[in-house]
This record gives sequence, structure tokens and C-alpha cells, in this order.
Amino acid sequence: MDGVEQYLEQLAQVNRHGFGFLLAYGTTWLVVALLWRGFGPRVGGFAMVFQGSVALPAALALTALAATGPAPEHPALESLSSYLLLGQMAAIPLVVVLLVRTRYLTAAVVFTIVLAAHFVPYAWLYSTPLYAVVAGLMALAVAAVVLVQDRWDDDAPRLAGFWIALANGLLLLLGGVVALTL
Repeated sequence: MDGVEQYLEQLAQVNRHGFGFLLAYGTTWLVVALLWRGFGPRVGGFAMVFQGSVALPAALALTALAATGPAPEHPALESLSSYLLLGQMAAIPLVVVLLVRTRYLTAAVVFTIVLAAHFVPYAWLYSTPLYAVVAGLMALAVAAVVLVQDRWDDDAPRLAGFWIALANGLLLLLGGVVALTL
């Protein structure tokens, strides 16, 4: 492919390494954490599934407002972003089934692991290991919560979902701040 490196460099510069997506989704994940903690796993779980409908327009707006120039063009690579989005959305039916069957913790784990895997290619797309690091930290946070959640007895689904959503939100927000400094 001609101009791939140049496209990636321009994309990272124009979009400021995708900071808008990290900040917007970090914010909505923090709201999910609060809903999970305050209203329980059912409300928090469904908020988790639908938070993207708020985060995506906010991310696009932040990206457009902070863009440092016109977006580069490369049809093949532009379609890659669409496929990355669709890959993550493929998990939503399973997550909804898990929520309906009251498997709240499993739903949060599946959703987060799919989100983390979704981030890894962005390390290449935005020419920074930031996304791989955030993905790895999300996976470690989920593993830590699953490891200790038995200690929370009857409150485990509420607390586990809260801690997973909180970790996701904080890691995404921190990633957004780091992306702005690159």
C-alpha cells in the first residue's frame, strides 16, 4: 500500500492520537460505574451496553473540534476503522443475553475483554503503544476483580461491575490525557 506510513503519521497528528474517543468513552464508563454502584447490576449492565450511543457522538465532536487539520485520505485504511468498530459490536448480542440471564459480572468481563482486544490495533493505527498498554491494563483490572469478587459475598455482582467500569473509565481517561501529550 502506498503512503501507509504517511497516512498513519498524519492520522495520529490530526486526531491527536484518538484522544477524543478515549476521553468520551472514559467519561461514559465512569457514569456506568456510578449507575452500577447506585442502582445495581441490571441498570449498570444495560448502561454499559448503551453507553456507546452517547460516547460515539461525543468522541466524534471532540475529535472534530480539536483536529489540527483535514483528515488524511486512504480508502483501505479508512475502511479498517469501520471494521474495527463492527468487530467490537459483534459481542453486544452475547452481552445482552448474559444481562437478560442475570449474568452481570460475566457480561462486564466479556464486554471489557472485547473492548481491550478492540484497542490493540489502534496502537498501530495511531502509531503509539498507548492503546496496547491501556488494553493490557484493562485485562489486568478485570482479572483482579474476578480474582477477588468471591470475597464480596452477596454484593459481588454490584461491586465487581462497579470496579470493572470504574477501572475502564479511569484507564480510558488517563489514556486520553496521555494521547493529548504525545
